[in-house]
Amino acid sequence: MFENFKADVTRWRKTEGGFRKGDLYLLFEQGIWAVAVYRFGRWVRTVDLPVVSLILKLLAFVLFKLMEIVTGISLPASAEIGKGFYAGHFGPMILHSRVKMGENCSIGPGVVIGTRGQGNEGVPVIGNDVYIGVGAKVLGGITLGHHVRVGANAVVLKNVPDRATVAGIPAKVIRIAEE
Repeated sequence: MFENFKADVTRWRKTEGGFRKGDLYLLFEQGIWAVAVYRFGRWVRTVDLPVVSLILKLLAFVLFKLMEIVTGISLPASAEIGKGFYAGHFGPMILHSRVKMGENCSIGPGVVIGTRGQGNEGVPVIGNDVYIGVGAKVLGGITLGHHVRVGANAVVLKNVPDRATVAGIPAKVIRIAEE
C-alpha cells in the first residue's frame, strides 16, 4: 500500500509542479484523498486476521462512500490500478469495480470507465502511461494500449493501439506517435 501511494504522491508532485507548493498542498487535493482511500481499501483486502479484517473492511467501505459523496470520485478497491495514478481535479470520476489500469495513468474530471450497459460485455483494460481527458468515456470490454492519449469528451468503444491519440464520438485514432 505505502509503496504504491508513495509513487502516487511522487507523481502528483511532479505533475503539479514539483515541490513549489509544498507538501501541505496535498492535504487540500480531493483527488489524492480518493487515491489514499483506494490504496487503503486495496491493502485491507490483504489483511488475514478475521475480526481485524472485518473491521478494516467496514472502515474502508465507509471511507470509500464518504469519498464518493464528498469528491464525486469513485475508485472501488476491487479495481486494479497501478502505482503512479493521478486523478488531478475535483469532480466526478467513475471507475467500474473490475477495471484494470496500468502504471502512471491520469484521468480528468467527468471520466467514466466501465461497461456499455448492454449486458456482460466486460470492462476496459488500460495500459501504462495513459491519459484520459476531461469528460471522456471508455466503455466495454476493450483495451487501451500503452502511452495512449484520449481527448476530452471522447467516447472510446473500440481497442486503441499503443501510442495512439484518439478523439471524437465515437473515438477514432487521429495520430500514432513514433517511439
